[in-house]
Order: sequence, then C-alpha cells, then structure tokens
Amino acid sequence: MRRRTIQSPIRIGGIGLHRGEYITLTIKPSKEGGIMFVKGGTKIPASPEYVIDTTLNTTLGYKDVRISTIEHLMSAFYGLGITDCEVEIDSDELPSLDGSALFFVRQLESSGIKELDQEVCPIVIDSPIIVGNPQSGIEIYPGPFCIRYRIEFPEAIIGSQEFVFTGNNYIEDIAPARTFGKLEDVEKMRSLGLAMGGGLHNAVLLNGEDLINPEGLRYKDEFVRHKVLDILGDLWTLGAPVQGEIRAYKANHRLHIELAKKIKESKQ
Repeated sequence: MRRRTIQSPIRIGGIGLHRGEYITLTIKPSKEGGIMFVKGGTKIPASPEYVIDTTLNTTLGYKDVRISTIEHLMSAFYGLGITDCEVEIDSDELPSLDGSALFFVRQLESSGIKELDQEVCPIVIDSPIIVGNPQSGIEIYPGPFCIRYRIEFPEAIIGSQEFVFTGNNYIEDIAPARTFGKLEDVEKMRSLGLAMGGGLHNAVLLNGEDLINPEGLRYKDEFVRHKVLDILGDLWTLGAPVQGEIRAYKANHRLHIELAKKIKESKQ
C-alpha cells in the first residue's frame, strides 16, 4: 500500500477521560515521518518503544512528557490507512469524545486522504509469537491477516463474546464500538482523581447486570468489538499493517503492546 496522510489540518476539541478538562488537538499532514505526537515542542513517535504505560489505556512518554489514551485515534489511523501525521496536543491525554474511534474517522475523512509517493510494506509474520498465558494472552501465526478476539466476563450482559475481523468494513463494524466499564470501577477511579471526564456520553457503563446507557448498545457484541478497535490502534504503533493470524483471549493494552514489541524485535 502507499503511505497516506491527510489533505489539510484538522482541529478537534473535547473532554479528557481522566482529568475532565477541555483538550484541543490539531492533526497535521506529514510526509515520511510516521505518526508523531507533539506537546509543547516535544515530539514523541507513536512507536512501541515509546509506550511507557498501559494501565487502562496506551500512554506514550519521552523525558518528562507523556500523552495518554492514544489508542482510539491510532485505531482510526489504521482504519483509513494513514501512516503519516503530526498530532499536536495541549494536554497529556487525548479527548475521549464518544468513547469510540468514529468521530476521529469522520474528521479525518472530512480533511481528505492524500496518498504519498512512498510505499509501506506489510510486516509479514514468519513464525509464531506468543505473549501472556492461556488465561490471558495473544498468539500470532503466519498467514493472511485476521484477528480472532475472545473475551469473557461474569456479567451476563457481556458473558463470552468472540469477533473475527479480516480487515474489511472497519468503519461500519469496528469504529463505532465504545469503551466500556463498571460503574463501581468508575467511582473508585474518581476517588483517586481519575475518570473525572467519564460518563454515559463516552462509555458503555454497567451497574451489576444492568446497562445504564438509555440508548442501549450499538451492537449486541459491542464489548468485544471495542477490544478489536483497541488492538488495531495499539498494533498501528508498528507503522505498517501486520500480515498474520492473531488470536487474542482476555487480553489488554499491556499484551497488545507486548505483542507489538515482539513483532518489531523479530524483524530487527
């Protein structure tokens, strides 16, 4: 595939999930620079080696600068095949918007996608790579691209869900899936000064077995689809599409990034 950027700058504003503050980011066209996050003049490549924290989200860091919750925007970049952009931000986290990647996708589309002269080759998996363990892990094997993601939760509304993504219909099937959580966990995080911007506008929330969101789910299996959204964003830190069969079971951002690092190591 050809490398891609956007036609013109995009300005996006919204509330951050954890601090609850208004955040502004500007996405600018770039050539051959990959995806670069910029804060206060400090540039941080969206690359696995710059990921410093995977607790609840994916956080980049360099020196004393950190930028968290990059995974939904990175997933949107994946969905549109965008390989090169600069993302300027005035905070240490991205706006949560509606908790999915859809708004990012629509804004990027509104700018227009520009193909560059250079090509980007897929990262072909030659031998199996396994991270985690049978209780929570990810495996990738040689073969055509495919993600088979399975989750299990004690709540009946989630239960056991599996989704297979083969690279088609990202915007229709994956981008709208929202992040999710338990009301009790949100309350605990707020007591620690986190999730101050979280609510029904940017997450699917459960109270025991009850879904709190009055509008309901966007998909019956929205929970596992969001996990696919997350892993696509985390693996896009590799800067190129991965060609391999991915099997994930009860995984998380830590395992997504661990897989990305091992894939990168295998090609060095």
